[in-house]
Amino acid sequence: MTRPDPPALAPYLDRLREVPFVRDVALATPPAQGTLGPNTVLKLKTPRRTFPLAVDLKRTFLDRALTNAIIAEHGARLRNRGLPLLLLARYIPRPTGERLAEAGVNFVDQPGNIHLALGDDHHVLLLGRRAPTTETTARRPGPALVKLHFVLLVESEAMTRPVRELADEAGIGKTAAATGLQRLARLGVLGRNQASAYRLVDRRRLADDFLRGYAEVLAPHLEVGRFRAPERDPEAFLQRLAGTAAKMHVSWAVSGTPAAYLLNRFYRGNDLPVFVEGSTQTLQRALRLVPEREGPITLFRAFGRRWLWQVIAGVPVAHPWLVYAELVRQGEPRALEAAELTRDQYLTS
Repeated sequence: MTRPDPPALAPYLDRLREVPFVRDVALATPPAQGTLGPNTVLKLKTPRRTFPLAVDLKRTFLDRALTNAIIAEHGARLRNRGLPLLLLARYIPRPTGERLAEAGVNFVDQPGNIHLALGDDHHVLLLGRRAPTTETTARRPGPALVKLHFVLLVESEAMTRPVRELADEAGIGKTAAATGLQRLARLGVLGRNQASAYRLVDRRRLADDFLRGYAEVLAPHLEVGRFRAPERDPEAFLQRLAGTAAKMHVSWAVSGTPAAYLLNRFYRGNDLPVFVEGSTQTLQRALRLVPEREGPITLFRAFGRRWLWQVIAGVPVAHPWLVYAELVRQGEPRALEAAELTRDQYLTS
């Protein structure tokens, strides 16, 4: 007996079945209780062989940051498991589709834009089909909601605490915390248990929304500016920063590629994102930082109580979720590889 397609996947599987060389499409393992987990695998049968593909369903708009994360995940799955990714999305615009196809990512959306590269014999790329005109764009989140995303990713149990404590953890107001929880519940990211307490239902959606929100809203909101220091060597600057901040009793932490290098020893870029608690003006003067539009040093205002993670080799490191989001925002190929290493080692549960 043929098992019916899960409702969330049916529109995409129908599009796949329209491809001439596709003979059959089926899930290798039916998702538990209709939910799609990170290990959901789709089997796509062609005249010559059957190809397993790792399913990644995105319910949000694919902006640059989320596209970067998808490309990084695709590369990591190929390296670690030899399993290519199949992206399912409501709509993939032509520029995004071209970028995904160039990176080798298989995808299909509801209007029928599609890219499949299966072995040497089966390839299709169709772009330009437009999204339905009835599709609406979700209201853009504010910085407070993105901060709440971050805290819930760091510790999902935080949502069960009194709103005042949750707000303090995120560095936002009580009203913003309460309305943020309600919005996440309306979106299906959170649910309610029998005692009416919030519980996390869709962690993947929460992570996607945080990555988008960090790149589009939170990072620009927190950014103090970009600077250049007297030192050309980033390590020399970090040593002076550590000494100066200690004398001034200022908490700080690196993010981005320097933090990723401390976490996984893979890639150390030229950029130097730094979170700083409190006012940065006195610290800027003490460090003799010169504002520069393309300067390698970016100062961000710290927020809440979870931004600082650990001290590694004498250097404070921001929480891996902030490090990961900054790497994805940068979008360089090696930064994306470092992002996936960081995610695999520190952010998968």
